[in-house]
Amino acid sequence: MFKRTLFTIIISAALGLQAHAQQTQSSCSQTLREAQLTYERGRIDLVPDQLASCLRSGFNKEEKIAAYKLLVNTYLYFNESDKAVEAMTSFLSLNPEYEIDVVADPSEFINLYNSFRTTPVYLLGGKAGSNITAVNVSRNFSLDDSSEKRGKYNYIPGFNVGLALEVPINKKVSIAPELYFSQKKYQYRDLILGFADVNFEETQTLVELPVFVKYNIGNFGKDKNITPFVNLGGSVSYLLSSEADVVRKDAVSGENQREVSGPSIDLADQRNSIIYAAAVGAGAKLKNIIGRGYLIVDFRYSYGLNNVVNPDNRTANTTLVYDYLYVDNDFSMNNYSFTIGYLIPKYKPKLLSKKLKK
Repeated sequence: MFKRTLFTIIISAALGLQAHAQQTQSSCSQTLREAQLTYERGRIDLVPDQLASCLRSGFNKEEKIAAYKLLVNTYLYFNESDKAVEAMTSFLSLNPEYEIDVVADPSEFINLYNSFRTTPVYLLGGKAGSNITAVNVSRNFSLDDSSEKRGKYNYIPGFNVGLALEVPINKKVSIAPELYFSQKKYQYRDLILGFADVNFEETQTLVELPVFVKYNIGNFGKDKNITPFVNLGGSVSYLLSSEADVVRKDAVSGENQREVSGPSIDLADQRNSIIYAAAVGAGAKLKNIIGRGYLIVDFRYSYGLNNVVNPDNRTANTTLVYDYLYVDNDFSMNNYSFTIGYLIPKYKPKLLSKKLKK
């Protein structure tokens, strides 16, 4: 009996609180409409007192936005600059992506808005995608004739995943550092000494730090939700590991073949641990696709600037040299990547023109 009574009391209290909240919401919605009418009728001095109670508690987010905008115009009308700045700060904190309506918004409101920082302080998120690596040979080495270009390099898809940060300098230009965990792969095929068909596949695992200057071209689309951009910058990568899977097939007689294979071979000592690259790219930011953030589609090309091979250890791995007849060429690695990401903007409205506060 006691439990049933307690349950009934709790349910009744909850329903009462809900009804009170709905009543308060309805009352404050009416208050906002009345304040707007008061402003339109010219009794502007009454508006702040009308809105005060519901701004403390009662308005939903959209109503708060409308109320603070009304307050901005009210304080501007009476030349109360400090209060107008305070109201605009609250307005932009709730609605940081507000776009000026040159027809409906008063010129004083537009001037005050333009004196505020309305770009994000930064955008932070993640990216993931795939890449392919093109090997750029600068000098040939081989147990066979190395005076001519040897073998053939083929693409093998890799992947990259990581964090992305964008710091706007202004509405057009931003600095965009990123941090990736990536894998890059390629295949090398060569016929050595006329009988040994060598298949060499390398997988490199790296931590990459690309840094770009990003230029936003403009806003396009029906609702201006598409922002194409171009990137220019470079990257430094640290090699975590490098392994090769190698198979050698010898033509013995007729169709008979002898195969040499084994476990993956560690190439870390034969590779330089730091790799540099210059990079360019292009893509687009898509707004209002998922939540309040930006969906990013990005394509870029990286040009390797230094030799990946450590020349002092070129022939140090005797298994590669004697079992597989393989010797590294000097080469750099160019890379094509395609990524999709999501960035969430962080806004902090701030008055930039101090003159308006006087």
